[in-house]
Amino acid sequence: MGILLGLNVLLQVPALLFGTLPRPISTGYLLDPLRLYYLFSLDLFGLACALALVPYTTDRSPIRMFVVGSVLFLLVYGIYDHAVQGMLHRSPIFYADVSHLVGAAHLLLNLQMPWWHVLGLVGAAAVAVLLTWKLPDLIQYLHLHLRRPPLRRGILAAAAVVSLLVGGAVLGERGVQRMTYRSTCLSTAECVARNAKASIELSRGLARSSSVPADSTYRRYRALRWDRPPSLYIVVLESYGSVLTAPPHRASYEDLVGPVSDSLAASGWHTATAHSRAPVSGGLSWLSVATMLSGTTVEHQPSFDMLRPTLPRYPHLAWALQQQGYTTATLQPPVRKRAGLSVENLYGFDRTFYFEDLGYQGPDYGWGIVPDQYSLAVAHDQFVEQTARPFFLFFEAVSSHFPWTDLPPPLVDDPLLLGNRAPEGRHETGRSPSAGDAASLRERPPAEQLLRQIEYDWRVLADYLQAEAPSNSLAVVVGDHQPPGIENESSAVPVHVLSRKEDLVRRFEDYGFSEGLQPPAATDTLHHAGLYSMLTRVLTAHSGTRVDSLSARPPYHPNGVRRAALLTTP
Repeated sequence: MGILLGLNVLLQVPALLFGTLPRPISTGYLLDPLRLYYLFSLDLFGLACALALVPYTTDRSPIRMFVVGSVLFLLVYGIYDHAVQGMLHRSPIFYADVSHLVGAAHLLLNLQMPWWHVLGLVGAAAVAVLLTWKLPDLIQYLHLHLRRPPLRRGILAAAAVVSLLVGGAVLGERGVQRMTYRSTCLSTAECVARNAKASIELSRGLARSSSVPADSTYRRYRALRWDRPPSLYIVVLESYGSVLTAPPHRASYEDLVGPVSDSLAASGWHTATAHSRAPVSGGLSWLSVATMLSGTTVEHQPSFDMLRPTLPRYPHLAWALQQQGYTTATLQPPVRKRAGLSVENLYGFDRTFYFEDLGYQGPDYGWGIVPDQYSLAVAHDQFVEQTARPFFLFFEAVSSHFPWTDLPPPLVDDPLLLGNRAPEGRHETGRSPSAGDAASLRERPPAEQLLRQIEYDWRVLADYLQAEAPSNSLAVVVGDHQPPGIENESSAVPVHVLSRKEDLVRRFEDYGFSEGLQPPAATDTLHHAGLYSMLTRVLTAHSGTRVDSLSARPPYHPNGVRRAALLTTP
């Protein structure tokens, strides 16, 4: 029985590694029949029952081969299942996740993992090889012992008891959501069946949406005529989730944004804040960006793949602003030619600032390499200063990208100098970071590490807005998704609007925004898919609009539009 218990523990390792065990784990919780899945693997127990029922032979046995393959499958599926739950905070879906396998490998290579992480992966691979080699012998030994009458009778009696407990649990709480990120499966086999069902439903849903006649809702925005509209900045902060603004991190967040808010107010900037529900959580930033720019929910890679070919002629936000005379640019420092990744201007921006365009020769900082202060300075020098008003600058900040264990870049008086030498500039405390600071940061909880990076980006933005942004500007600062690896139950992220025009900021109060940079208690005021129509509606009302065959204010779609409405008319 030691082999059976050892295999059972092995199958629970993915849940422990990815932190997906329910919390808190109390004695009463573990004794609840519904939680049998967290005590031991019902799938493994069923395989043991099968071994107890089938006669033992010394020859190669089909039942033992089936059990060996099943155990390996259970382990591999468990790693996949709990990795998706732990990092993306949603149920795994084969159809949506298969395209991310290669991307995940490239991400690991690009993360420049510490040596202990590399050593851990090598160790895990060695354990996998050893398990595959030894597992057939272990199962054969287990089969021999389970065929002995006392053990066989005991395990079959236990099977009858377990069946009654599971059956009662299923009947007693049918349809109840019993886990943070998904409805609890009492066995991995059930999880696989649900996964397959969800994959089929997603595939059919995409097929249906592609066959529905398109109405091109957003293309009607071309009829708008704005007078003296403000220049627009949209800044997407990586991993900037509402978990940072809620207990137990709220006090630390208030300490972070308080000085920034006071500084902006003193220089004439008005601010308002709400929460917006992102389509993803823990990663897949490009899906969040696609949702914001296209005005429809793009929560899975197959949805994006279907949308992608239409983007050159699609009426997304960049297109709509170009129709109003805006010159557009995107600032995406991490976009560079890498294995498995291409460099494309999917949304047709007039100007792109990718890694190669920034000319950065300084030291690497984190996953994004280029400090956000430097990137923003280059875009300002080469685009904002050289472009007639109005303009649209879409900036994906990357300094807060996971991992957060390294100190943020220094803040300097001349950010362009960051591109060619290691500066002596001031850090957040007014001095250069020391090795002791870095060691201290690595010892802090992940949320505190991330808050340090978010503080850096807020200081970069505040300094820039006060010193460089044109007076007739609107800045929208929004998170792309909740941070990975930090426990949370929501997909909401903060969204802020900032402008020197108080009347412009006040217009957002109709959509649930509250004055200041501190998000209100409500966490689902907005949706990322609705930000496109909300911005268009606000700018229409603010800009003394003339219209051609369109109502004075275009409708607000709080949840975006159906995916079919994204496709352009023939």
